[in-house]
Amino acid sequence: MWIRNLRLVCVVAETEGASFVELALVLPLFLLMLIPVVDLGRGFYAAIEVASAAHAGAMYGVANPNDAVGMVTAAKAGASNLSSVDATATYGCECSDGSSPVASCTSTPSCTYNYVTYVDVTVTSPYRTVFGYPGLPSSMNITREVRLRVGGD
Repeated sequence: MWIRNLRLVCVVAETEGASFVELALVLPLFLLMLIPVVDLGRGFYAAIEVASAAHAGAMYGVANPNDAVGMVTAAKAGASNLSSVDATATYGCECSDGSSPVASCTSTPSCTYNYVTYVDVTVTSPYRTVFGYPGLPSSMNITREVRLRVGGD
């Protein structure tokens, strides 16, 4: 009986510390997989935030189509979680089929049918990756444009 217990003690003594060795081997590989996933998640979050900001600016423009400054302010407020955001906003008139655009509705477009008024908001934000990845740029601009028709004649 004591020989069986001695064997059990020897087996336990031989495997002691093996978990730490396995952890030391697997942890760097796990981190190598985790960091790009987190970086990709940050990129998708920034893209969603930029798209949401462009939509917020355009929705403001639907209510106030002549207020380009207000559209830009609404777009920048919609991306308040991003550090650097650039937004532009325009409005104009065009034919209902999308032809003959006239910026700022300075004149009525010549259309066969009717014309519509639109607002156009473009939001851009720079994005930098945490680490450089082969084949991918380390920095890029994320840009989204939203164009909504307001109304018309």
